[in-house]
Amino acid sequence: MYRRSFIVLVLTNALLAGAAARAADDELPRLDERTALMLGANRLKIGLLSFDYGVFEQASIGTDPPPWAARAFLPVFIPNLHLKASILQRGPVAMAVQGAFYYIALKQEGSASGSLIVVPISLFTSFRLQQRVWLHTEVSYNIVTATGSGDINEAGLNGEAATRAGQAGTILEIRLTRIFSVTALGRYQFYSGPLAFSGDSMLDPFTSATINGQALQRVEHPWEAVAGVALLWRHVHLIAGVGYGYYFVPGIDLPYPSRGFVPDGSLSVVF
Repeated sequence: MYRRSFIVLVLTNALLAGAAARAADDELPRLDERTALMLGANRLKIGLLSFDYGVFEQASIGTDPPPWAARAFLPVFIPNLHLKASILQRGPVAMAVQGAFYYIALKQEGSASGSLIVVPISLFTSFRLQQRVWLHTEVSYNIVTATGSGDINEAGLNGEAATRAGQAGTILEIRLTRIFSVTALGRYQFYSGPLAFSGDSMLDPFTSATINGQALQRVEHPWEAVAGVALLWRHVHLIAGVGYGYYFVPGIDLPYPSRGFVPDGSLSVVF
């Protein structure tokens, strides 16, 4: 009788300890960048790459500061906005969608002017493989449309251009301590449509030119592989990594057409 009670007591304590450990793990800061995990209700994150505010538990809104800051160095103006919403949170699986809008206005004095609209749409899925092991996946579709005008010898033409691109990404996150995780990131552009363009321009007062054509990307299937770490304190998130491949511009996800060293990093403060 006493032996059976002792065994029941030991099992009960073990179950309670396991539940407490799971609850403690669930309260840890989560990697919410490029994952299906959310920032949380009424929380503000101010980072080098993104400002975000959790409107409520299932939705957040934000903007990327680097494109705004580019105006100080380049003749461009890039207002942008992104929205993220959770669509599934059941057991070890979470899903979220994110849509963004970037308007790139280019103005060069005495030369050419134009604009570029980039609309990335992403579906994130996060799988909790073990207590502190996550697999985050992403499938995105980028829509790019451009219009421009100017001297055909400088910028070429009055007209417009458009292209499409599909990309897939994955992040393996292993939480080693309460705040420290190691990560492995991969990204691959599996589809890219040709840049179709059309336009017209005046070569001189008596001659006009009309152009229709397509331009292919210099690299059809860019990719990157990055190993990194994530330090996730309650109010500070620091992510750093290094890898090889083609650098994808954060947010816009347009690949730089040259293969080599790929840096990865972000720093943010969460209130």
